[in-house]
Amino acid sequence: MSQILFGNHGPAAPSKTLRRGLIPIAVNVTATATGIIEFSNGSTAEATCLRCPSTPCMTFADSEVVSASLPEFPADRNPSVCPTGAITKTISGAPSVNPDACMFCGVCASRCPVGAIYLNPYAVVKDQPHPDFLETRDSKETAASFALFSSAARRGVFLEESDDVVDELRSRMERAWKTIGDRFPDHLARNLLIAAGVGAAMRRKGDVFARMDLVLGAPWPMYGCAEAEFGDVAVLDAPRDLLDDVAVSVGRLGKPTSLIALVVTDVLPNRRSEYWRIVQDIRKVVGLSIGTVTVLALCMIVWSGRRMRDLPNDLFHVDIDTPSYRQAVLEPLVGRPLRIGSEPRPSVDIAK
Repeated sequence: MSQILFGNHGPAAPSKTLRRGLIPIAVNVTATATGIIEFSNGSTAEATCLRCPSTPCMTFADSEVVSASLPEFPADRNPSVCPTGAITKTISGAPSVNPDACMFCGVCASRCPVGAIYLNPYAVVKDQPHPDFLETRDSKETAASFALFSSAARRGVFLEESDDVVDELRSRMERAWKTIGDRFPDHLARNLLIAAGVGAAMRRKGDVFARMDLVLGAPWPMYGCAEAEFGDVAVLDAPRDLLDDVAVSVGRLGKPTSLIALVVTDVLPNRRSEYWRIVQDIRKVVGLSIGTVTVLALCMIVWSGRRMRDLPNDLFHVDIDTPSYRQAVLEPLVGRPLRIGSEPRPSVDIAK
């Protein structure tokens, strides 16, 4: 899509490249402000958009949205990084974010090589002039700068949870789901998982080759499958659906029985539902540990720059005997008590 955006505006705007001799060693990101870049010579610079021709903040490469662990999986190759369509490319060559459509998941910010996108709480793109960044029409120079940044350390947190952030995230997610339709949960789950370091491909609509919503795998070390179910009714069937997914994976596709099975959901079922007991029964009877991952949990992983492969495989296994999702999953995830009040929220904890 990015190749045709400027068809009516003449030549594409210039990209940017680092001033010769500068080598970035770290990109320090923070909530509410653009990133600060540290260079090997001891100098620093405020991040500014490179106007990357490949637009990684807007589009996934085709290799990112197909399954390396199951190449025959009928993947939907939709390359959009933003599932709500909030980010577009402007005549200047830099992306722009519609604050009304952004749900501040942080995927676009996590893919900016220089830290020029920050969350406040919605995504903001900085494209200001800076003497360390020179405009160029040579895409090879921009690609070389991109490569330098890809090896630099990334530090900091894009956004921290709060009562307002959690409530607004859920409100915007529900609005986007109603507007976009039934592909939105799969698309959002796929993008968040990719940003969290999990290879994820979503099933093409209407294809019955494999029934799972998402296939997981490389660069994650294990094969897996996931169901993305939003709403407190639809999520109740997800554990049984995952049993079908595992049967297809092992029996039809030849995958090992030691795999990852996840339910990605916007809300947690209440404790009186059969969901949590079924998850427990499945583990006891067939040895399959189903993880329940909320969109909030995935966002917190992305905001903190963590990777799911660095987390315990059973972190997200929660069942009828787990007293609190907040204490069992979310707080270990960030390594501290949540900065959220005790008011009941179905995206934070299991209601009684």
